[in-house]
This record gives sequence, structure tokens and C-alpha cells, in this order.
Amino acid sequence: MPTRRIARDTFRFLGLEFSRLDFGGQRIYREDYLKHPEKFLSGIDLIFYVIDAQDFDRYIESIDYLEEILLYFKERQEDVMVAVLFHKFDPQFVDDVEINKRILTLKQALTRYSNHFDIFFFETTIFDIKSIMDAFSSGLSMLFEKIEMVSNLFAEISKNYNTILISLFDAKGITLGEYFRPHLQLLQKIKIYEIYLDLQKRIVSENRTLYEFSDKFENGERFSGIVEVLKFGNLEFFLLFIIEEDEDLQLTVTILDKIEAAKPQMENLIMQIIQ
Repeated sequence: MPTRRIARDTFRFLGLEFSRLDFGGQRIYREDYLKHPEKFLSGIDLIFYVIDAQDFDRYIESIDYLEEILLYFKERQEDVMVAVLFHKFDPQFVDDVEINKRILTLKQALTRYSNHFDIFFFETTIFDIKSIMDAFSSGLSMLFEKIEMVSNLFAEISKNYNTILISLFDAKGITLGEYFRPHLQLLQKIKIYEIYLDLQKRIVSENRTLYEFSDKFENGERFSGIVEVLKFGNLEFFLLFIIEEDEDLQLTVTILDKIEAAKPQMENLIMQIIQ
């Protein structure tokens, strides 16, 4: 059902409580938000602005409305971060020249505000839940300066191994940092994310702290991985390693052990972030 006016709730991320406001997008509400911006927009740190990527006719209307919102923050000199989601960017549109050209035009139109705001762009679709989680994870990460260090560490660790993915999630599936092998296909990313969600459920239901697995992509490429629970007080995180399997399985196990040896570095980074 469409959101009526504003739906409010709270959630916790890295031990901090956040207030989340879901703004209804009907015209009557949008007009009210701009008539009384100090009532509705004051005190906001992060905006997720969702545009229907398939609704070409409303592109201009969507950008015009976002510009009015940004002008309010600019006049108030409020430091707000903005994540623009081009939603319904379904798999069949990935290589569509026309829709990509239109989206690029919108991105270029908004770059003139980049001197005043941190603006980030994402293409999302319900057919790739990971794309939505990545957008929200990246948005939240903007509020924590040290989170970028996690992805940098993962990229460094991955240099010497056939690493497909190293990722760190919180209990809600929000990503704190990750490294993907370059040019990993969308279907492969989706398969990995589905495996992670399944294993996270198993770990919780079976009260385990470690889960090892082996699987393969549709092209026949096999991979092995580990999901491990890291606990810091009442906070819980999930560390996921996935590497390309070697014909010598013992070598694969050795590589996973070497990657896991870097766990103390990851734990140290997490402590820096949550302190």
C-alpha cells in the first residue's frame, strides 16, 4: 500500500539508534513537505531519493522536486548526504542504451550540486535484492568515516588469492564493507547473496558460529567459502569469504585458512568503527 504522509520508525546500526522517515510520494503530500520544510526536513542527515527508472515521463518532475529539496538545505547550510536510487532498473535494462543515456543525463543534471552535497547514485531492482541492500548499506556507511577502511582491507587481502568475495554484514544484512572480484556477473552476485541469506538463517537457527560451504555457478565454476560470526558485546556481525576452488582441495582449504588469519585486523577495524 502507498505510504500515507510519513511513516516513522527506528532501527539500530553499529550500536546507534537511527530514526527512519518514509515520505509518501503523492502530490498532495509533496506539496505539503515543501510548504513547511522546517517541519518535515529539519535535522535530516541522509536522504534516499527514489526515482522510477522506467517512468521517463516523470524524470523532469522528479529532478525538479529533488532540486527544490536541495535548495532548502543549501539555503539553511545544512550538511546532508544524498543517495539517488534509480529504481526498477530491472536486468533487461542493464544493456539498454536509451534508458542508460537518460539516467546519465539526470546524473549530470544533479552534479551541479556536488559542491554543496555528497551525492551518490545507484541502480536498484527488486529482482536483485543485493542492489537494494548495497544502496542502503552505502548510504548508511556515508555517516561513518572509518567504514571505508573495511573495504580497503578486503581489497588488500584479496590481492594474493583467487578471491571472489569478502564481505562483512551486520545482523540485518547491512554491508559494512566488501570486495567483489572485478567483472563478476549479476547472476553470480545474486547467487552469492542468496547463499549468504540461507547460511545466516542456518547459523542463527542452529546456534553456530561458523559455516563452511561449497557450490558452483551456472557456468560450472566451483567455489568454496566460510561464513563466520563475530560478536562484540550485544552486536553481531557476519564475515563471508568466498574463493575460487582449486583442483587441489587441500590448497583451497589452505587459502581459506590464510584469509581467515587476517580476522584480527578485521576485528580491530570493527572496534574502531563502533567505539
